[in-house]
Amino acid sequence: MSKKATFDSSTSPFVALPTRKLLFRRLADPLWLDRRFWLALLLVAGISSIHIGLSLSFGERMTTFPNFVWILPILAPIAYAGLVFGLIGSLSIAFAAIIAIVPGELLISHTASELWGAGSICAIAIVIAIMVSCDLGRSRSTTDPATTVEVLPEEEQRFRIAFEDTMVAMAVVGLDGHLLRVNRSLSTMLGYSPNELIGTNFLDYTHPDDRQLTLAMNNELAIGKADQLSYVKRLIDRSGRTITAEVSRSLAKDNRGVTIYIVASLRDLTAERTAETRIVESEQRFRLAFEDNMAGMVLHDRQGNFVDANEAFCTMVGYSVKELSEHTTAPFLHPDDNELATPQHRRLLSGQASSSRIVTRYLHKNGDVIHVEVARSVARDEHGEPIFFVSSVRDITGERSLTEQLSHQATHDSLTGLPNRQFLKDRVTQAHDKLELSGGYNALLLLDIDDFKGVNDTFGHYTGDQLLVGLARRLEAVTRASDTLSRFAGDEFVYLAEGLASSADAEALARRLLSVLDTPFVLDQSTIQRSATVGTVVWDIRSDKGYDELIQAADTAMYEAKRQGKARNVLYTPDMSERASNSFKLAQELGLAVTNNELAMHYQPLVELSSGRIVGFESLMRWHHPTLGTVSPEIFIPLAEQNNLILKLDSFAMNRASTVAASWEAGTPDRAPPYVTINLSARHFHDPTLLPLLEQTLATTNLAPERLVLEITESVALQDIDSAIRVINHIKHLGMTLALDDFGTGYSSLSYLAKLEPNVIKIDRSFVSPASKSNYAQRSVEAIVSLCRVLGITVLAEGIETSVQLKELLHLGCDLGQGFLFSHAIPADQIQPAEALVLKNWQEAAEPSLR
Repeated sequence: MSKKATFDSSTSPFVALPTRKLLFRRLADPLWLDRRFWLALLLVAGISSIHIGLSLSFGERMTTFPNFVWILPILAPIAYAGLVFGLIGSLSIAFAAIIAIVPGELLISHTASELWGAGSICAIAIVIAIMVSCDLGRSRSTTDPATTVEVLPEEEQRFRIAFEDTMVAMAVVGLDGHLLRVNRSLSTMLGYSPNELIGTNFLDYTHPDDRQLTLAMNNELAIGKADQLSYVKRLIDRSGRTITAEVSRSLAKDNRGVTIYIVASLRDLTAERTAETRIVESEQRFRLAFEDNMAGMVLHDRQGNFVDANEAFCTMVGYSVKELSEHTTAPFLHPDDNELATPQHRRLLSGQASSSRIVTRYLHKNGDVIHVEVARSVARDEHGEPIFFVSSVRDITGERSLTEQLSHQATHDSLTGLPNRQFLKDRVTQAHDKLELSGGYNALLLLDIDDFKGVNDTFGHYTGDQLLVGLARRLEAVTRASDTLSRFAGDEFVYLAEGLASSADAEALARRLLSVLDTPFVLDQSTIQRSATVGTVVWDIRSDKGYDELIQAADTAMYEAKRQGKARNVLYTPDMSERASNSFKLAQELGLAVTNNELAMHYQPLVELSSGRIVGFESLMRWHHPTLGTVSPEIFIPLAEQNNLILKLDSFAMNRASTVAASWEAGTPDRAPPYVTINLSARHFHDPTLLPLLEQTLATTNLAPERLVLEITESVALQDIDSAIRVINHIKHLGMTLALDDFGTGYSSLSYLAKLEPNVIKIDRSFVSPASKSNYAQRSVEAIVSLCRVLGITVLAEGIETSVQLKELLHLGCDLGQGFLFSHAIPADQIQPAEALVLKNWQEAAEPSLR
């Protein structure tokens, strides 16, 4: 049987000499709390009682008080200092007591037997006290890190190697939970040095939430429920990091079966648990991504057999997971697209690709076709062999429809649904290519609605849009299958005709297009009659004109048709481009004419036919071009209307004429100063800026409102009769006078005349000119004059050039007249002497008839 050995700090790693810190801790753990201490006291007290009894039996006393009290201090050194130093201290106290007490005993008279008896009792008491103290010291050392741990000497080396050199973290733990010894692995795990760990409680490194678990495990060991326990708990290392560890605890017992300490081993599970957590989280993420994905998800094995699908996919194709697994083939595959995915699948199997993406079609269970985008990935094992395939399926039916819709919108007009100019451009390019193969002619016909702005201004833009839609449907009805009809811009439509035999075919097509406007449009209970103008360009294989040049040529021809009177077709000729270029240049120069003081106002006298006196002047604009000389109003006025310059010219005319008229004075005291008439364009008459401009002109020029006469043509007024009436009433409210020009050339409706109530009617020169002299013209003038006399309207005849005309007008009773017979239009500085000249000319022409 092995002998127990006690190792000090120099011979054994299990000895821990008491330090100052541990001594203080032991002092905080009083010796008298140990029941064995009191048992030792009882033994000493028993021996003392024997000593006192013997003394009393002999009728003597050895000392006044029991001398065994000095035996008690020998217990403390061993209990507090350990076996080595404690035993030395106890023996020292005992011998010191003997040396101190024996002389006292010798001074008293004793018999030899009394001295031998007392000495024997002292020796016995010392031996008992030392034995009890040693046992108490050993008992406390099992729970105190400052005491010695005893092992069998032959097992010392093996234990040391197993304890220190193992990769497993290990600790020797006292029964109270304090660390008696730790190995390097535990020190590394917790981040503390061994000296920092020894003497501390294992609970100090336990996660707060797991301390109750640790106490419960300690209790199971303490009550003997188990000799070994294994559980998982969390530790906190020096940096504050949480470590998950598997703790195995075993009881170490001595030969008597008394537990002396606990051996704990710890296996760091942090990395393992982290890996497991990651795997679990990865599986959860995959499951969430698979099950809850809004896209359809499908799993196939390496042979392509169906394994699983999520709800989104089942909803997409109309089949349940059970129904899909019952089919040997995918019932949702479109028969025409069955082989589409085969090449991609082979590439995935062979490892040539890790993923693939295709667009294909599926068939819903109800038969609907679904356009889908399928993204497929492959999962491989550690050898790179495919395990399964994951397919993400996205329904792009709506996207495909939207794409087609957007593509259609990109190439078609949103209002009429006709192809737009981008689509037309592509078709023109294709038409060029066809010419090279088939020959013949192609043509572009640009159709523009005449005065479409009047429709918007009169009936509103909604009605204008409805007119465009209605016209588009009519044009579609006469479009040939080989041709293309497009809405080019605004109220312009372009017709591309292909495969024509000659330019005559293009003109026939133009007449067909124009014919669709012969029937009025009925929109919102309004009947709208509009004409259109067409410009046509024809080309063959020899032409080098591109799309833009062809459009420009058709546009040039269309404006030439407008110039010729609208409602017609004009075929493009090369000289038109030069005229159009000149017209464009002239329009640019006209825009600068006002700034450059190139515009001036001339004034033609308005004569009272019965007396020859001048009652007013019509203001007429003249343009003195720096290089071209005088440009006729018949050229630049239509040019201004086409290029939106007419408002600028009208404003200039109104301001200049009103300023000049304000300076005119009456020839005699009984006569009023002459008035001035200003012609308003159709655009300006219906423009909202007109009335503010009139008010501002009267205020700045100080011209009396009754001396300002505004002239509008009959057609201008009838474009929007309701609007015209409102404007005329406002003009009259300001005190100005209205003259209706070119009367007899338009509708000449008595109902319109009654609504407009003009102050002056100007008979068009066509009724007065000798070239149009006829019985019908004469009767018409007579009727107009008679009507105006009845209505109280002043009649003014234009274009009086001969004395015969003057005499006839006098005979009919016409009030006023103007023409070359009296005077041409003259500059403002010649107005003063003009009165005498006009009177002279009148007298020469009229006096013979007045005699």
